[in-house]
Amino acid sequence: MAEKLIVEIESDLEYLIPEYLDGRRQDVISIREALQNGDFETIRILGHNMKGTGGGYGFNRITDIGGEIQSSALSGDAGSLEKLAGDLQDYLERVTVRYV
Repeated sequence: MAEKLIVEIESDLEYLIPEYLDGRRQDVISIREALQNGDFETIRILGHNMKGTGGGYGFNRITDIGGEIQSSALSGDAGSLEKLAGDLQDYLERVTVRYV
């Protein structure tokens, strides 16, 4: 079983976090669908948005992955994007939020 990742989040953001994480789970699906269609621009935008929002919610890893997705989409690197979609999915499956 994969090791859980604990992320501490300010308790005043608690009402936003489940929806935010659900949105990133949907992003994994959207990235994979866009990859099938060769739609690198959609993937670039999704990566850009993750890069811009992850840290603000306390998920620095989402920011990092988003930046990598954005770069890989700009260069049209489908193999890297598939790996990054898997990395994001793995992170989302393992992350546990602790409100402080």
